[in-house]
Amino acid sequence: MIIGNGLLANSLRSIDRETLTLFCSGVSNSEEKNTEAFEREFSLLCEQDKNSLLCYFSTVSIFNPSKQSTPYIQHKLNMELQIQSRFPEHVIVRLPNMMGEGGNGTNLFPYFLRSIAEGNAVTIFDNTHRELMEVQLLPGIVNALIDAGFRGCINAGFGHAPKVMDIYLHMCSLLEAAPNMKIEKGEDAYEVDYSDFTTLMKNAGVAPAGTWQDRVQRYVNLYRSQFV
Repeated sequence: MIIGNGLLANSLRSIDRETLTLFCSGVSNSEEKNTEAFEREFSLLCEQDKNSLLCYFSTVSIFNPSKQSTPYIQHKLNMELQIQSRFPEHVIVRLPNMMGEGGNGTNLFPYFLRSIAEGNAVTIFDNTHRELMEVQLLPGIVNALIDAGFRGCINAGFGHAPKVMDIYLHMCSLLEAAPNMKIEKGEDAYEVDYSDFTTLMKNAGVAPAGTWQDRVQRYVNLYRSQFV
């Protein structure tokens, strides 16, 4: 059973089954501050079958020191704790930046694409890095975790996190647009332990295709018409 209808939910339709609850509904905007939005996600979680295997999608940003006090990260941490205490069988996948069609327009890639297309300035923190993952990998990731009998929390990523500034500049180059950015001092790069995840994915034959530049180019080629 899939809960939700956004970017993650749509990518997982091919592996939908009754014995698994794929919880993809909830707050996707990391800048969200409305407590009602967080309460809606928690209430929906409480309605799920406690005897089913629950797969929940959190974020690796919980390890970002500059985000620890934000309502979004506090909510994600609380959701993880609630799942651990309420659902005996659970898999919590902490995701990096996901790339694909749909999703919240404030997320990194649709935000950059729209800003470049409209000629709007973007603010970028000078030392911010982000791991990039195409949403097409998600069904294989979930299947690999379940087939391996994994339970608990896992950080999903392959350990390649380019600078956000470089991502933006690459997108500008692909779109033949002049960069329009304001650079500010901000968060420092932070470490995430992906060792368990990379071992499991290697055993399952799940891996990203090409470099991060290749992934950005695929995204731009596929979805530029929605913005340009």
